Amino acid sequence: MAANLNVTLEEYAARYGTPSDPGRVSALLSDACDMLLTAYEGRWGLYVEGAHQAFDRGYKAVACAVVSRAVNVPDAFAGATQYSQTAGAYNASVTFANPTADLWLGKSDLKRLGLAGMRIGTIEPMVGDEDHA
Repeated sequence: MAANLNVTLEEYAARYGTPSDPGRVSALLSDACDMLLTAYEGRWGLYVEGAHQAFDRGYKAVACAVVSRAVNVPDAFAGATQYSQTAGAYNASVTFANPTADLWLGKSDLKRLGLAGMRIGTIEPMVGDEDHA
């Protein structure tokens, strides 16, 4: 049975306020949960609730943060990486962290989920059959 992570629109609203486009945010929350599940499976294999408690404690907050980064790109600046404005001797510039409104996980997200850092694994050596030597 495939695992399913779920973050509700209410949980998002509690952290970031009521979104102006709840349908979009709900869809992005689902996408973010799928992305987190894929990251988990890439690190630990099949998701089992309770097997890695840091992930279970943090996935809702991280999914909401991932979506917030995507939906908080100003419409007029979608796709822009930088914006600068000059008026007389004054100059102001802004660099956008997520100009394309992509869903992405940063190092702090991975750390919060327990998916960052090194790990030690083992590989069993292949032993040939003596009769085929």
